[in-house]
Parts: sequence; C-alpha cells; structure tokens
Amino acid sequence: MASKTEPSQGLLAGVLETIGDAVYAMDRGERILYANRRAFELWGKHPDEVVGYTLREAFPGVEAGEPYRAYRSALTTREPVHIETVAPALGGRWIALDVHPAAEGGLVVVFRDIDQRKRTEEALRESAERFRSMLEALPLMAYVFDTNGDALYYNRQFYHYVGPSVGRSAAARSAVLHADDRAMVDEARSQGFVSGQEYAVEVRIRRHDGAYLWHRIHNRPMPVDDTLMLWLGTAVDIHEMHAANELLEDRVAERTAELEAANRRLAAQIEEREEAEAQLRQAQRIEAVGQLTAGIAHDFNNLLTSIIGNVELLASRLGAVDERSRRLLAAALSAAERGAALTAQLLAFSRQQRMNPEAIDLNQVVAGMASLLQSTIGASIRIDLAPAKRLWLALADIAQIELVLLNLTINARDAMPAGGSIRIETGNAKLGPPRRPEEPPAGEYVMVSVVDTGAGIATDILEKVFDPFFTTKEIGKGSGLGLSQVLGVAQQLGGGVRIETQPGEGTAVRVFLPRVHAVPVDTVRSEATRAGTVADSIRQLRTILLVDDDSDVRAVAAAMLLNYGLTVIEAGSGGAALERLDQDKPPIDMLIADIAMPGMSGLELGRAARQSRPDLPILFITGFSNTVGFENAVSTTVLQKPFRVEELAAKIAEALGKNAERVGLKLPPTATPSIPAHPSDGR
Repeated sequence: MASKTEPSQGLLAGVLETIGDAVYAMDRGERILYANRRAFELWGKHPDEVVGYTLREAFPGVEAGEPYRAYRSALTTREPVHIETVAPALGGRWIALDVHPAAEGGLVVVFRDIDQRKRTEEALRESAERFRSMLEALPLMAYVFDTNGDALYYNRQFYHYVGPSVGRSAAARSAVLHADDRAMVDEARSQGFVSGQEYAVEVRIRRHDGAYLWHRIHNRPMPVDDTLMLWLGTAVDIHEMHAANELLEDRVAERTAELEAANRRLAAQIEEREEAEAQLRQAQRIEAVGQLTAGIAHDFNNLLTSIIGNVELLASRLGAVDERSRRLLAAALSAAERGAALTAQLLAFSRQQRMNPEAIDLNQVVAGMASLLQSTIGASIRIDLAPAKRLWLALADIAQIELVLLNLTINARDAMPAGGSIRIETGNAKLGPPRRPEEPPAGEYVMVSVVDTGAGIATDILEKVFDPFFTTKEIGKGSGLGLSQVLGVAQQLGGGVRIETQPGEGTAVRVFLPRVHAVPVDTVRSEATRAGTVADSIRQLRTILLVDDDSDVRAVAAAMLLNYGLTVIEAGSGGAALERLDQDKPPIDMLIADIAMPGMSGLELGRAARQSRPDLPILFITGFSNTVGFENAVSTTVLQKPFRVEELAAKIAEALGKNAERVGLKLPPTATPSIPAHPSDGR
C-alpha cells in the first residue's frame, strides 16, 4: 500500500504532461519506459512507436548524434549532463538537453526546442562580425559605447591614432581631449543620453605623439529591439579645414574695415539711385498722364467745335423771332464755352496750352490782383503781400499767371475753413538740381509763392496733388485741375513748382518762372496794326477746299463758310483732298485742313499741295493748343478748336495776309484781329 506522503503514479504523470519541456525515461538497457505528450510532439511520433523500444530501435541512427553520447556518459558515470546540441531525432534542430541518472540504473531525460534562439544568436554573431569588419575598414576613428558611456569596441584607426593604452570608460576617452574641450563634450554626451538624439562637436584630440588635432566627433544612437542600448561614435580629422577656416577668418577680418566702407559708399549710391528712379517714375507718370490728357482734350475740342458752331449758326437763323429759344441757345453756348475752358485747363497740365509769353513784372501782376483775390476768398482770411525789391523780369503769360495765382489762393482758402492768413511773396531764386520731377532745372528764376496757415498736405497724398482730377474736396466742390494747371503752365514756360508743407502747420506753393535778361520784341502787336476788314479779305475767295476726318466738324465749318457766300468742297482725308486739287474746275482759292488726321496728316497735305500750288493760301485747324511749331513749319496760320464764326473769318483773313507776304502779292489790306499781349490790356 502506498504511503500517504508519496504522490501517486497518476499525479506524477499529470504533472509531467503539463510542463512545457519534453520528458522521457529509459532503463539501463536504453529501453524507453515513459514519455510525455511534449516529447511525442517534438519527435513527431505515436507512443506505440516509441514506448517499449530502445533508442536505436525507435530512432535509427541516433547513436551518431551528440545526445546519444551524453546518454552513454550518464549511464556510465552516473553524473548528470547538460548540453545544447543538434538532435538527429528532431531533424537536426537545436535542443537544450538535461540527462539525470534515475533509480535502478536508468535515466530521466529533459529536453526543449531552442532552435529559433540558437539561429537568432548565430545571426546576431554574424551581423556583429560584419559590423565589426565595416568599422575596421573605415578610414576614420570609430567606437561603440553603451548608455553608461563605457566603450565596448574601438576600431584599429582609433588605436592607431590615440595609442593602445586608452581605457574603456568615458573618463578615459575625455582624457585624450584638449583640456579646454572636455567640458563641452561631457555636456553634449549628457544631453544626448537624456534626449536620445545624435549630437556632434568639434574638438581637439591628442595624438599618440602628443599633438592635438581638430576632429569632428559625431555620436549616433543605435536602438536594439526598439530599446536604446548602444551608441556609435566617429571622429573625422578636420584639422586642415579648421586651419583654412581660421586663415579665411583672419583675411576677412583684415578686409572688414574696407568692406564696411565700401558698403557705406554703395548704400549711399543706392539711395541716390533710388531717389533718381523715384523722380524718373514720377516724371514718366506725369508725362504719360499729360499725353493722355492732351489726346482727350483734342477729341473734346472736336466735339465742342461742332456744338458751338451749330449753336451759333442756329442762333443767327432764329434772329429775334423766338426770344425764349435764343436764351436757351445762349445757355447752351455758355455751357460749351465752359467746356472749352475746362479743356484749356487739361491742355495746361499737358503743357500744350497756347501761350503768349512776354517779359513781365510779377510785383505788378500780384498788386493788380490783390483786390480781386481778397473779394474771391472773403473777409475771414487776410491776404498779405510781400513783394521783393529789385525783382528780375519773368518770362510768362500774364493771363495764365493770374489764373495760377487765383487757383493757388482758392486752394489756400479751402485749406483754412476756420479762417487764417495768406501771404503772397515774390523773389529772385538761384536753384540747384531738382529733387522732384515737378521742380525746375538748375538756373535763375523769378519766384511767386502762396503761403497759407492751413491744415497742410498729408504725406500719403503729396505724390498725387498734381494729378488731373485728384482732389480732397467733396463731390461738386472742385474739378481737381487747379494744381495740375499750375504745374502745366509753369513747365510750359520753362519753370516748375515746389511744395513745402507740414501737416497742421500750413503749405507754401512756390512757382518758379524763367528769368528774362532782355525784353523780346512783341511781334504780335506789330501785326495788330494792319487795317481793313475781314470781309474785304474773304471777298477775294470763291471756292474753299475743307479737309477734316471728323464729319461733324467738317459740317459745321462748311456751314460757317457758306454764310460768307463761299463755295465749299469737302474732303474727309488728305488723299481725297489732293485728288480734288489736281482737278481744274472749279479752281481752289484756299485750303483749310485739320492737322491731326489718320493716314496723311494736315501738315503733309499742306506740303504736298504747295508742290503744285506754291501760291495756295492754307489755314490749319487743330484740337491741340501748342500750335507754334505748326505755324513755323508751314509759314501759315493755325486756328484753335473750338472756334466761332468770327474767329474762323479772322483766321482766314490772317492766312491770306501771311500768304501774300510769303509770295510777294499785292492784296488789299486785311484786318487781322488784334491780339493783346495779355488780357489786362483794355481792361
């Protein structure tokens, strides 16, 4: 009967079946007495194929393997054996084998499958060997250390440079560094261990002969199974590069002063260039706007010519029959004339306004306008005059200068809604190179300025004040042409404008006009001495060839000429006009042509006509105002659009008179309308 303290055979078998290791027992004759389930699983056999059979019967060829020799040793020596080997019975897989002597001379064998672990270890050994071979092949110092800083490996280059006596600890490696660099490396290593990030430092490392050379140390973390266990360090010799950098820095330092001086000079030149470019852009912008404005004014003048001419002709036909209609036509004519005045302002900005410049005394002009200006701006603002003594004569058109003063005074009044004072000054000025496009070139000028105590001009709008139609006034309170006309008049006369302003402290607008050293001969007044009448001159004519590409202008001009009993032949182009001139009947007594026409211009038409008819009188009409160049080019007369009947007749008479002088003909005296030197004459 079994003891109560001894486990039963069934209990022992149950325990053996549940453990993870394979277990079997054999007697001294190598006959297998028992094996658990795990053993049969690893063998891949059924119990009937194993139990009761000897090892060599159950596993043929087993005697050639290392496990069988372990069994024989344990049976002989009765000492336990532990080995890790390859088992032939398991198809050559690695096992961990424990053999223990048992009662009655048998053996108890425990084994487990370690094939995966052994193969992994083998792969790691092979990988480590390859890694070691790579490090040995590197032409630079390399080493591997753990997370404590202790070196696990130094390659051949490391020992070759530092020497074979270097220790494995982090302190031993720091000892081969220059004393001034050790703290930096220790701090970088500590931060790298905390962050797990690679780091690099440039330090001096002591060579085996005691020389310190510059190296770049680069340490990188190497995770193993996602755990940071090792670090790889390299040291690259950068001594020559560092020496070159130091030499370069020395050379740079030597030239720093020269470069700084050159930079200062360059900065000054750039600033000057930027100022010049800004002036050029402003001048180009003003010039572009001026060209656009002149083109608009030309077309507008064509429209006004048709409107004014038709209204005037219609008024003459109505006579005194319908007084109400006459008043309406008079209002329409007045509106058209205001449009003509607006066009004149546009042309003044574009510097194409017709001028009658002469030598004038600005002090007299200012004094003569004082009462008009005061009545215009009202009693809440005081006007002070500050005329200069010994003021030079200025080249100017008095009517235009009076308009300039009026515009500037009104602007000054509008800048002082609560009242203030305006000072009108004159003076002589010698100016240097201009700082802004609106200022005149260097030279001697006569200056007239209007200074107010108003709000001043804000910096952000100062660049725009000369633009046509730009205004800060409310809608309907101003056209925005005041300052643009001031600039146009000054520049057309050869001068310019300068604005001095400070927000909250007032504005001074200074207009500079060219100085006159000698009073020019007034040729216009000498022509005004002619006697006779316009009608006498027109009676010399029978047929007029009228050329204009604008049919409305052509129609109204033809209607005006018909009132004088003339025969009018119309042409819409220069080519058509030349064809008509080549015909004999009826003979053409005078050519009236628009200057600006597509294809052949009026000037080209006039030159071509004079080739076959050198004695042909020519009158040009144009929507542009700068006609002096046209008159000099063809030695004839130019009529400015828009024009009225009397103006057309007077210009015809003037053209006939000039043509008679040119060809030496004896014609009855004509009455060229008297054109005063300035509007103050006969006032």
